[in-house]
Parts: sequence; structure tokens; C-alpha cells
Amino acid sequence: MYSKSLLFFALSFMIIGCKESKRELWIYTSLYKDTIADIQPKLEKQFPDIQFNFFQAGSEEIASKVNAEMLAGGTKADVLIFSDRFWFEDMAQQGKFIKYTPVGSEPIPQTLKDPNGFYANASVPLMILTYNSDAIPEKSAPKTFKEMADPKWKNKFSTGSPLSSGTNFTTVAFLQKAYGWDYFKSLRKNETISEGGNSAVIRRVQTKERPIGWVLLENVLRFQDTDPKMKVIYPADGSIINSNVMAIVKKDGSSEDAQKFADWIYTTEGQDAMVRSYMYSPLPGYKAPKGAMPFDKVLANAQKWSPELLAEIMKNRESIKEEFTKIMFQ
Repeated sequence: MYSKSLLFFALSFMIIGCKESKRELWIYTSLYKDTIADIQPKLEKQFPDIQFNFFQAGSEEIASKVNAEMLAGGTKADVLIFSDRFWFEDMAQQGKFIKYTPVGSEPIPQTLKDPNGFYANASVPLMILTYNSDAIPEKSAPKTFKEMADPKWKNKFSTGSPLSSGTNFTTVAFLQKAYGWDYFKSLRKNETISEGGNSAVIRRVQTKERPIGWVLLENVLRFQDTDPKMKVIYPADGSIINSNVMAIVKKDGSSEDAQKFADWIYTTEGQDAMVRSYMYSPLPGYKAPKGAMPFDKVLANAQKWSPELLAEIMKNRESIKEEFTKIMFQ
């Protein structure tokens, strides 16, 4: 009995010791919870000596958390993946990230990554229009973002808020550049709801509170087998390409484990997981997500990123949010 007890305690200490010997890696991300559930066991199998910890939230919540932690002395995050490219650009300019080009990321188009190597694109969310076909007949459905300013869509349109969602900020910035602030004044006259994130838009479309909305394609494709009344429109004036941006935080000590994680994201296993989450891979050769238009066709008509546009929006980032607030909420 005594020997069995000693063996039990010895094994217990060995197990605890193994757990404690694992190196922790913290990833702050806006990837969906089911995406994390998909990739975490694969990562743990590939790297058994690393404990992968995920903090999952919306882009703006993560940005606020990281900003607060850095002001308090340093963030716990080792790797960041979320969809506010302008925040990443700002932090890169402040020297908050390490310069690293993940293995396999080299073919990503130059317009979708930092030319200096401080961040890259892990996957591509796409902002499109959606509508509820129980409320809007297909022949009457809108064809463009611009059309939503027409009075015939009064009390029918919904968007997320650029104050709480990085992808919605990108969309506002692109459309403001294309159509000016009068476009948003017309949206306001139409009683457009601009609140919350993409999931809030989906709820309003499903319930017919606002049967049309701009929203990320992946949010609609998730319902293609369970709620077929949710229809996708690739706007004729160009879908808006967003980026799930990934960067490694500059911290004391080795960044080797963070680099291993970043490299893994661009493996076939990592990119397949992104596509299973209904996002496009930024790498050539990958099929579109189930139910989605081929990416080359999207790119042919999409509104274009450029270094000049990125710099312009970076310069005017806060004023864009302030003007949007004044128009839509006051």
C-alpha cells in the first residue's frame, strides 16, 4: 500500500512537472471561437512543449486591451491576430512588433502585408451585402453599396459600427473615400442602424428589423445550410477586402515560439482552417470557402488597397470616427 502511494505521488509530480515545463504562448485574436477550437488541438499536437492560450474578443476590444496593458507595463500577448489593419500599422510605426516574415507567407500580395515585414495577413474577410429573401425579393435586391443611400431603402438597412468593429471601420473608410460624407448623411436620413459588430447586423437581417445589411461574407456563409433565406450580394461597386492581420509583439526574451506559431498559420493545415471558417486564404492556389465566389473574381472587382490609401486613412483615422459619430449618432 505504501509503495502504491509513493508511486501515485511520484506520477502526480511527474505530470505536474510536465505541465509546468510547457512554455506558454498567448494569442489575442478576433478569430471565431470555433476556429480556435479547430486549430488549438492541431497546434498542441504539432508543438507539444508549448501551451497555447487564446484571448478571444472583437478587434476594438483587443486593441483597447493591448493599449491598456502596454501602458501598465507590458502586454501578456505574444501574437496578435485581428482585423484592424490601421491599428497594426500604427503599432508597427511605434516599434511595438518584431520584424518577421513567416515561412510560407512570401506569396501574399504586397498590398495585403506590411512591406517592412512587421505584420502579415493570416486570412481575408470580405465585406459584402446580405438580405433576407423572405422580406426582399431577389429581383428587387440592391446591387451596390452606393444604392443603399436611395430613399427606397429607408428603415431597411443596417451596418456595424466603426467604433466597435475593425472591419466596419475599414468599410466606412473605403466608402467615405469613394462617395464622401454625403453618402453617410443619406444613410442617416434613411434611418440606417449602425450599431454593434457583424453578428448584430446578422440578427437584424434575420429578424427583418433591417432586412438588408453590410456584413462579412463569412457570417452569411455560416448559415447557408441552415438559413437559406440569408442571401449574399457581391456589390457591383466592389466588395471591401479586410485583413486578419497577424503580428508578433516585441517583448524581452525569445520570440521563437511565436515565430513557430506564425509559420504554422501559413502551412496547408493552418490555411485550410481559415478557409473552413469561410474566409479566403491570402495565398494563391487555395479554393474559395464553401459557397463563396472565387477569390480572383473578387479581387478583379474589389475596392483596391494601396500604400497611399493606407497612409491617408491612417492620417485621418480619428477624424473619420468623429465625423461618422456626428452624422450617424447625433
